[in-house]
Amino acid sequence: MWTLVPLGNPGPEYADTRHNLGRLLLQRWMEDRNLNPPVVKKFASGRLYGLTPKLQALVPSTYMNLSGEVCFQAARAGMDPRKLILLYDDKDLPLGTGRFRLDGSDAGHNGLKSVFDELGTSKVARLRLGIGPFERPLADYVLCPWTDPQWEVIDGLDAPFARFLELLGGCGDLAKLGNLVNPEAFWGRKSLEMEGLS
Repeated sequence: MWTLVPLGNPGPEYADTRHNLGRLLLQRWMEDRNLNPPVVKKFASGRLYGLTPKLQALVPSTYMNLSGEVCFQAARAGMDPRKLILLYDDKDLPLGTGRFRLDGSDAGHNGLKSVFDELGTSKVARLRLGIGPFERPLADYVLCPWTDPQWEVIDGLDAPFARFLELLGGCGDLAKLGNLVNPEAFWGRKSLEMEGLS
């Protein structure tokens, strides 16, 4: 059983902002399948939902910079941190692309920093979802809603994201998963920069 952790900010005012890309793609995936997942367990800082026989989602109810609280609570309740898959926005990747990693630094991402601090390790698998090229100030950029051209790119992410979850559900070796999903061709290579829309 793999546990997806879509990082983001709670509330409808943040749903369509760049910082919530991981949550957005997971929500669209569920809507496409008419899924109304049951709550498996409630934590003080989030809820655990059952998605498929192989996948569940641990959704923080806190703001991004406190994302690690529910991960800590779940780990204390017996969940294996090695089975967590973080879904989050990455300013250093172009919109329309993704990258799967098994570990690494937080690269200044407050949600990742919170998870690593709470779990005491940065060896947490994650799917980086590009939102670049970014503009400064970064704090304003990540909290802005998507533009119409960006929505067109996001539409193109639904299929590869669904394929990622399909592969993850049948996966026993995360290193092999990275080899399958990290090539740019997996994501269709469609980005604003490549389309001349940035």
